[in-house]
Amino acid sequence: MCMDKSAVPARKIWLAIAARLGLRPTAGLRNLRKEVRTCEYRDVHIMWEMLRDMGSPAVSLEEKEAAAAAAVAAAAGARKKKAAWRRFVYYCCAF
Repeated sequence: MCMDKSAVPARKIWLAIAARLGLRPTAGLRNLRKEVRTCEYRDVHIMWEMLRDMGSPAVSLEEKEAAAAAAVAAAAGARKKKAAWRRFVYYCCAF
């Protein structure tokens, strides 16, 4: 964030305005969601769904497991594509 590099008074002013307006940084939650999405362990996905759906109507466990399996498969596919790209770049640049 650009405010990290600003002078101390500007940062203090911005934090005071943000606190007054009720603005909160959400990068931590965004990073946590990304970590959970890319995690390959099924139980992590199930626990995340349980936390997320605490206030919503009940959804069957089969649907939750299917969603978790799809997320794991998508993450694995993304890793494979990234690995293939790295191998391609390595072979092209090796010569």
